[in-house]
Formats: sequence, structure tokens, C-alpha cells
Amino acid sequence: MATQAERQDYKWRPNDNSIQTNLRYDLEAEKWSKAFKSAQRKQQSVSFSESVSVIGMVISLIASLVVLVVMGIIDFYKWLTK
Repeated sequence: MATQAERQDYKWRPNDNSIQTNLRYDLEAEKWSKAFKSAQRKQQSVSFSESVSVIGMVISLIASLVVLVVMGIIDFYKWLTK
């Protein structure tokens, strides 16, 4: 375990104004800004056709489940009347 003096001397990021450090910070900032811009674009762009297709899939799933339940009830009724 690190001592108090070692923890106080630890520098997570160097605070010098060297070219290498500034370049690394600029590259990291560029990477994060691209990631945030990409996430914003993905979040904002929902088209009409996508929403209609999702609604259609949900309706078809519900219809399929209703058909399966009705078929199950009919088969159960046939089994009871035999």
C-alpha cells in the first residue's frame, strides 16, 4: 500500500507545458468531442420510416401472439371434448 508521501507525489497527468503533453491532451479532447458529437447525431436522427417499421413489428408480434393463444385455446377445447 502506498504511503501518504507517495500518494501526494503521484501525478496522474503531468502538469508541464511540454509539446508532447499538450499534443496528447489535444488528441484526447478530439477523441471525446468526436464521440459526443456522434452520440448526439445518433440520438437525434430517428426517421419516419424507422418509427413506422418498429410500430409494424410490434403490431405483427402482438397479432402472432394472439393467433397462438387462440390456436392453443381451440386445441385445448378439442382435447377436452374427446
